Amino acid sequence: MVKDQLVATVLVIGDVIDDIIVVPNEPIRTNTDTDSSITQTLGGSASNIASWAASLGADVTFVGCVNTKDEFRVTEQFASYKVKTILQLSDKPTGSLVVLVDGENRSMLTDRGANKELDIKSLDYIFFTNFDYVFISGYTFFGRDVIEIKDLIYEAQHGGAMVLIDPGSAGYIKDFGLEDFKNAVYSCDILLPNQEEFELLGSSLAQITVVKNGSAGVDVYAEGIKMQTYPVEKISAVDPTGAGDAFAGGLVATLANEEPLAKAIQVGIETAAKAVQTIGARPQL
Repeated sequence: MVKDQLVATVLVIGDVIDDIIVVPNEPIRTNTDTDSSITQTLGGSASNIASWAASLGADVTFVGCVNTKDEFRVTEQFASYKVKTILQLSDKPTGSLVVLVDGENRSMLTDRGANKELDIKSLDYIFFTNFDYVFISGYTFFGRDVIEIKDLIYEAQHGGAMVLIDPGSAGYIKDFGLEDFKNAVYSCDILLPNQEEFELLGSSLAQITVVKNGSAGVDVYAEGIKMQTYPVEKISAVDPTGAGDAFAGGLVATLANEEPLAKAIQVGIETAAKAVQTIGARPQL
């Protein structure tokens, strides 16, 4: 890639979500109160990834869509993490999500709102020439056709960027259509599924597939062949909500620092371990 700037740049494309994170302090009691810790924060997988990457020193720009009234609030929150923003505006509410945490597991109730109106067709290869790495959240794909997604990946690669994709969630992959999803992401540079998503997608859709297995570690495949497993330390998780996003942010930030993939994965693991020890999916300010 030939870029004008000396420092590698990262573009993250995806959802902006207002997260409400609920951690019950006791077993949930039906039809009555359950004592809980509840935190509200700006989230969305891509937003979290951008924030973690910037917290590690990467030059990060985020593209997303929010309600018109939330433009200033969201811009300021991203700026607090040193993330630059290109926000499209909508009359729909900014996306929102309730996360119910149960140990290492979580259930998510989602209203994507304004995120559905993100116009990715306006992003062409000339725009992408400003960036070395383009990270796309799979949540961005839903409600779009395969050609639109393939065009986005092509334009980014044609602009000289390496394309990384996090599939989003197994549920959304099934809703999108498994074969359509595979067709859409085929030929991306790095795919970062979790174990459940990997069981659906396999290891042959990208040059490199990095599988996030939680406490079981991280598996790396190159063109379908398993190359290595990276172990992780067992720690007591307070909130696992942003572990995968923190891992991805650490990985892309390290790649942007011109470090090898092995180093990027290790930094991703360390960043994820840090993330799960606090409530919320973003770095602590």
